[in-house]
Amino acid sequence: MMSRWPHFLCLNLLASFLLVTLAQPSALAAEEPAPPPVPDGALLDELDRATGRVSNDSYLLRYKFELAEPILTKVVQLVSMQTRIDGVDQTVQSRSQSWRQWDVKKVDADGNITLVHTITQVRMWQKVSGKDEIRYDSSKDDMAPGTYQVIADSVGKPLSTVTITPQGAVVKRVDRTKQFNPGIDSLLIPLPEKAVRVGQRWYTPQKLRIRTTEGVFRTIQLRRQYQLEKVEAGVATIAIKTQVLTPLTDPKIKSQLVQRLQDGSVLFDIAGGQVRTRRMHLDQRVIGFNGPTSMMHYLARLTEEKVDRPAPPELKED
Repeated sequence: MMSRWPHFLCLNLLASFLLVTLAQPSALAAEEPAPPPVPDGALLDELDRATGRVSNDSYLLRYKFELAEPILTKVVQLVSMQTRIDGVDQTVQSRSQSWRQWDVKKVDADGNITLVHTITQVRMWQKVSGKDEIRYDSSKDDMAPGTYQVIADSVGKPLSTVTITPQGAVVKRVDRTKQFNPGIDSLLIPLPEKAVRVGQRWYTPQKLRIRTTEGVFRTIQLRRQYQLEKVEAGVATIAIKTQVLTPLTDPKIKSQLVQRLQDGSVLFDIAGGQVRTRRMHLDQRVIGFNGPTSMMHYLARLTEEKVDRPAPPELKED
């Protein structure tokens, strides 16, 4: 029974690197701001338009991309999962780095943006207790371990072409490889329909189908909450929190949700209309998922940030 957990984790870690989880088309419910006072003066109006501020205390958040140089990001993901079944402990640890490239192919008259996503380079490491560690660096390894072969085959190839609105809603999406969504937001989070003030929230609903031990599918209602925490020097800090709306008592079902329950934050350049940094984290513990004394503890951290240059030709050990 113990062997299924490292395999389960490994598949999900691999899939997370092939994932392009842009905002799904869904209604965004933003709290309605009270009518604020409007400043006078042409200079203030021009400044407000440049910074995205539509009043003294509200901000219009919109994506803005131009046909120029590719957008480059670096992703670092750390995962540790410990399980205990029948008194036997097992730990899986993983560290991954990837460099992503977002090519802007088109911006239409309505501001809709067509992006092509490619993973240009990866460096991956995994250790399962009682087994040899596994490593793969696409910059220098000709052959990938079987565990990482799917990743190796995807490096340097366009994975998805996605057209989004300035709010991040998907208009069209074409995936060139099978996608899996472990619940970690991508660089593009959904933005609210209207201007928001510091402290306001908006939401995106999510549904997840879970197969029970009886073989029956159950629909779990989730909600992703976003909150504008602060704005400093034209950069908005947006907090992200995942909420489970369906009451859950079965630890077996809870164990299937752990990867979906990340919280985090995003730094959004209001004038530039792009995310600078995204940080997500997860710390979930489930008791009784496989017997009364069984335990699962899942820790994860992900950071994605814009970089000025592509990945180096060959990566050095940290």
